[in-house]
Amino acid sequence: MTAETNTKITLGPYATKIHEEELIELLDLWEFAPGIKEKIAGLIHDQADELKGPHLFRYYNPRPSKVAAAEQAFAELLGVKHVLAVNSCTSALIAALRALGIGAGDEVIVPAYTFFASAAVIGTCNAIPVIADVDDTLTLDPKDVERRITPRTKAIIVVHMRGKPAQMDELMAIAARHKLAVIEDVAQAAGGSYKGRMLGSIGTMGCFSFDYYKILNSGEGGFVVTNDEWLHTRAQSWHDAAACWRPNRYASERREGELFCGENYRMSELQGAVALAQIRKARKFIAGYRAAFTRIVGQLKLPAGLTLQRVSDPTGDACSNLILFMPSVEKTKQALAAMQAAGVPAGGIYDSKVKDWHIYTYWEHILDKKSVARDGLPWSGVPAEELPRYSRTMCPQCTDYLSRAIMIDIHWEYSKADCAAIAEAINKVLAAL
Repeated sequence: MTAETNTKITLGPYATKIHEEELIELLDLWEFAPGIKEKIAGLIHDQADELKGPHLFRYYNPRPSKVAAAEQAFAELLGVKHVLAVNSCTSALIAALRALGIGAGDEVIVPAYTFFASAAVIGTCNAIPVIADVDDTLTLDPKDVERRITPRTKAIIVVHMRGKPAQMDELMAIAARHKLAVIEDVAQAAGGSYKGRMLGSIGTMGCFSFDYYKILNSGEGGFVVTNDEWLHTRAQSWHDAAACWRPNRYASERREGELFCGENYRMSELQGAVALAQIRKARKFIAGYRAAFTRIVGQLKLPAGLTLQRVSDPTGDACSNLILFMPSVEKTKQALAAMQAAGVPAGGIYDSKVKDWHIYTYWEHILDKKSVARDGLPWSGVPAEELPRYSRTMCPQCTDYLSRAIMIDIHWEYSKADCAAIAEAINKVLAAL
């Protein structure tokens, strides 16, 4: 072999595929004062030769991962041992259900008032959704939950709806009696708590949404949290199809159930970076919501027959909204129209003319037992006579409370003057009725 054949060739360096153009496109997502965006773009362009683009995949990343940093920050905020970042709360719920081994023939209880995804994920896992009623907290009614438990029941999905903590003492006691797993759906209540414990850290597993319209957001995104290493490993495997994220990814499985085929729910570094910044601001956001909520409620003068939504732990309320129950549907419509005309950020929750995916009466996918394939799953996994009996009147408390509810949106930056104006407008409308 000659000296020439031993010569090692040198390649590159090459420009990164994601470079200045992508960074400049990101600038369009922010609103700048006139001329500022152009100045920033000019600075980026001038430094283009020295600029190194990001590695947007969290794994095999030569730089510290923003997704991993977000997981660590969220674990510290919630006080849990294990956090897994995923691409949505829907994915988080599926990963949690699969980690728990939920599958064909199993039943999972879900509230009648929650975004449809909380129920749909049960069918996605080929299990049977069992819809339970809510009470005046607009979260699961513990008595109705216990009534709906059967030998097939394996888990309860507890939803902390609209920032309000569910009745966790009662629900955890029911779960313990019947040996059921509890999945907390904290999509709308990140940063809330229950008797000193952060929501999502109380049940077997917790699932969070970082969708744009949530308290904390990264545009899209979600997290699965747990204190159980085995469940974390299984959720992590499910979220990355090769099922390889284990303490020793190349070893034989430690025990049955560690290896299986999963899906792909990974969070990108772009989402991770935004999520990390949001998590760092979580306490600031929650403090703002609570301050505004307290100011408004403190100035309300409710006539007889009107009540506020009951909150299982007022000190743990994330306070992203305020809900009033009117004495009748007709009064609700009148008050809502008057509040909106006065500029109050108010909305009605239930009106049969409006298809609201948060209310079980519109979940025809489940009520009518629809299936995506000829196998008929999830319904074919259970004898027909053992399936739940669904109807659009099966949860009367839910439709009654929601038909009489008015929701006032709370902004975490409301000033004292804003709160006073909202409370005064509400008081005038209610007094006039």
